[in-house]
Amino acid sequence: MRLRLAGLRATLPRIKVLELLRELRGHHSADELVRVLQARGERLSRASVFNVLHDLCSAQLIMLTDAGPGRAIYEVADHRHHHFVCRGCGQVYDVDCVTENHPCLAATGLGEGFEIEEAQIIFRGYCPACHQDKAEEVD
Repeated sequence: MRLRLAGLRATLPRIKVLELLRELRGHHSADELVRVLQARGERLSRASVFNVLHDLCSAQLIMLTDAGPGRAIYEVADHRHHHFVCRGCGQVYDVDCVTENHPCLAATGLGEGFEIEEAQIIFRGYCPACHQDKAEEVD
């Protein structure tokens, strides 16, 4: 199992959260995951879900992305990518990385001694539908 390969014990909360993220696909907040788990009768507290998400992120089994003010989203880390966040509807879209390496960008100007593990790029703008709506408002 992926949890053990990543150096984590396969606890029931970790299995449940990872399976849920795989099932739901896409980008989900911790609170969304808590709501779905509770609706299914799972007895995982909000704190437990946050702890599991932290563990899964640390093991690089899932990705954490800052999608906007106070909006952290999680997804399965099957492949490295960046994100586009629509300023109109808030929808999050995947954007391919230049490479699959960690990090996929070079950080120049830091000097020596830094070990960079990850780089995130968040593109912000308007999706086609919101761009069209915005253009119609101007007319």
